[in-house]
Amino acid sequence: MISAFIESFIRMFNWGIITKMYGNSHSSIIGFLSSEWIRKSPEHSVLDGAPSPLVGKGRKGQKNADILLCKGEKPFIVVEVETLVTKYLEKIDSIAAYIENTKDYNGLGFGLIVMLNYTNGADKYKHNWHDAKDYAMSKDIPIAFVSIEKSKAKLGNTVLDQLKRRNEYYPWETSSIEYWIYGRDRKAVSGILWTKQLR
Repeated sequence: MISAFIESFIRMFNWGIITKMYGNSHSSIIGFLSSEWIRKSPEHSVLDGAPSPLVGKGRKGQKNADILLCKGEKPFIVVEVETLVTKYLEKIDSIAAYIENTKDYNGLGFGLIVMLNYTNGADKYKHNWHDAKDYAMSKDIPIAFVSIEKSKAKLGNTVLDQLKRRNEYYPWETSSIEYWIYGRDRKAVSGILWTKQLR
């Protein structure tokens, strides 16, 4: 699938919704992608918990993507949502395994990794964009990254703010959502999906 097509696909989601999701957001983002996808066509469906592409090799070494977005009777996009920078390359490997398994995953167009980055948090959450991009291009697979960057929020004394303080990921709010794409045409494209308006 070429880069321009993948870009048009990424842009059809209403990414601004994510800015109202607080805390870790991993399961919320999976729900967002699933409901947005199903809403767009009666031919769309979602397989939550994609079966491993490593068929017949036992449980050892098997990886399961978060969801498959399906079109008609075929898988269309394999999706991983990840919060830890240290796992980005592992997730690229996972997506590559799905795309390379053309027997069981016939119809798969590209992979999508949604990255949640806490920009002024611990080092384990900070971006390694360059490494991830280079690694994805070395795999030569059609893939898209969506980066949701979060920064520390100022909390008041409302009931919700008090609850946010008790959440492990409480002090974070979305500051920007960007994308980077590498398609079958070997073109890399990037852009901004949402950015916080400064007041």
